[in-house]
Amino acid sequence: MDMNKHKADLDRQQNPRKRKVEHEEEQETDVLLSKKQNAATVKIHDLPEDMLIHILSRMSLKDAVRTSVLSRRWRYLWMYISGKLEFDDRYDRNITLLDDADERSGIVIKRKKFKTWVKHILKLHRGQRVDSLVIRFTNLRLRYLSSDIDSWIYFAVQKEVKVFELNLSVEDGFHCSYKFPNIEKLLSRSREVKVKSPVFGSLRSLRLVDVDIEDDVVKYFLASCPCVEHLCIRASNATKNLEVVDPLPNLKELEISDCCNLESLEISANNLVSCTYQGKRISSPFKKTPNLTELTLGGEFCHSFIFEPNKHSSYSAQLVKLVLNLKTMAPERTNVPCDLPQLDSLKRLELNTVTKTDESFLFFLSLIKASPNLHEFKIKLVYLLLDFRLPGSIRFVQRTPFPEVTPENAKCFTHNNLKVIELVGFIGLATETPFIQRLFNVAPLVEKVLFDTPIGYYRFHPLIDSVAASEGTIPWLINPCASHNAKRWAMDVKKNICSPRINFVIL
Repeated sequence: MDMNKHKADLDRQQNPRKRKVEHEEEQETDVLLSKKQNAATVKIHDLPEDMLIHILSRMSLKDAVRTSVLSRRWRYLWMYISGKLEFDDRYDRNITLLDDADERSGIVIKRKKFKTWVKHILKLHRGQRVDSLVIRFTNLRLRYLSSDIDSWIYFAVQKEVKVFELNLSVEDGFHCSYKFPNIEKLLSRSREVKVKSPVFGSLRSLRLVDVDIEDDVVKYFLASCPCVEHLCIRASNATKNLEVVDPLPNLKELEISDCCNLESLEISANNLVSCTYQGKRISSPFKKTPNLTELTLGGEFCHSFIFEPNKHSSYSAQLVKLVLNLKTMAPERTNVPCDLPQLDSLKRLELNTVTKTDESFLFFLSLIKASPNLHEFKIKLVYLLLDFRLPGSIRFVQRTPFPEVTPENAKCFTHNNLKVIELVGFIGLATETPFIQRLFNVAPLVEKVLFDTPIGYYRFHPLIDSVAASEGTIPWLINPCASHNAKRWAMDVKKNICSPRINFVIL
């Protein structure tokens, strides 16, 4: 072997032509290896600009803007992003109140910073289109910003957005009274920016919260936006007589909530799947909704659904998921109704109730009985924190939103299809125990039970500061030990049930 290698070396030295050929072959091999290595280590800076813009469009707005400091080439790339532009002053750490500012001046500072930030970004944007524009602007107290908000809407028109959300809600319930531009203004703006399609012609999702929009503008949207799939109008004082009627080939989700001046609502959409209506009692709005399977109800209309089932029989039997938001401030109910909604197709039932601490919940078992195919049941309790000892406090009107049912009068039945139970906000009060006991008797084949016990949200109740300040008293619900006691109570329930078949989850 060594002898053959030695002869080959001598032959290579004595034959220059052969030595040259081998040298060229080695160079070609090195070039190929170099190309493979370069292909495997392509840097992001080497990508074409359109690909870089596509990558930036998938990033959050703030992260995309931060890339402008990388180099001269990256400085302006973010201005051409076509993805989602989202502004939310509630979660923006760069728009916080000054520590030494009082509450009023702090709100003004926050508003100005947010307005400047949005205006700056929208002004610098150079892309032809934007897929989504989301602006959530809280703490709006003055009307002088109407022109600024108009410019946000006109930007959405110009960029032909597919998703548009404008949320001006305030946590304390203050209504800012901002009015959405009328049709004439929208069309005029569309002509100025030379938008070829109808105003918002590419729109697929429109969500307006605490924005006053008139009926004719909503009608125009529904007629001019054939691609719209989701429509939400919440807390609009200008919406009075609304018609959501076909042709709406793509409308799948609809929400009309807290429109205090609403007088009539007609919904006739063949492809509508999910709907939310929270408001006062009106004549049944569901005229033709053959594919409606998910429904969320609140306000007076929610109580009508429970206690006047004959008015809702045309669609109740087709529901697969039902969410009922019940409040104690509803009209008083003392008698158990003879008839209940027929929920033959229902698979999941959610009850969210705001109630007093001495309220009985046994009435809700009747809704389970009215749902023979029910598979999942969830109930969430939020207790009212009321302290009548405080001077100037508004006394609560003692009304019961659902009939009082005693354990002796609760009807006995067995529900073999109920498999999952979720209990949220239960803290071990005496009024909760009878409901829990009867619920497990009703559902002997339940497989999973979830106890969600954290009750820290009571600390942010508007009455807490006042109560704590009066004579140093603190409601027991916000006591640091309350959450621990709720978990211990849930553990006791698990121990008493003592069933290895049931998977208990305690949060």
